[in-house]
Amino acid sequence: MSFKNASFYSYSPAIQAHFNKHQQILRIILAASPSQLRPHIKDCVINESRLLVYVSSAAWASQLRFLSTQIKTAVNKQSNARIQQVRIRVLDPKPFITEVEEKKIFPSIDSVNLIRSSAESTADSKLKDALLSLSATLQKNA
Repeated sequence: MSFKNASFYSYSPAIQAHFNKHQQILRIILAASPSQLRPHIKDCVINESRLLVYVSSAAWASQLRFLSTQIKTAVNKQSNARIQQVRIRVLDPKPFITEVEEKKIFPSIDSVNLIRSSAESTADSKLKDALLSLSATLQKNA
């Protein structure tokens, strides 16, 4: 018994046809939508007679819900799908947000000491207090 690689199935005619139909439906939805909404329409899924349209946020979902009838009419007219209901869903943004660890850069202890010594030799009391406070804060983080 031989096993086929997953890439073998991704090039099968049935999967390619399904993918092409999916892309066609998404293009129809985008064409039926106003230009300011298009970048926020992320994907769609046809489940029996229901079309699910996924958007990037609740605000855009609210706007797109007003166009549900227009989208349903366009999809039914331009494809062989028979959609009876359009549902708008918001995609969870977490998979699309890459967490970047913020690297904080603090001055060296020599720089902190330089700020402190500058403060001590400053005649202006407000500036002196500000520099001493800054050097104390930086020293905690150094």
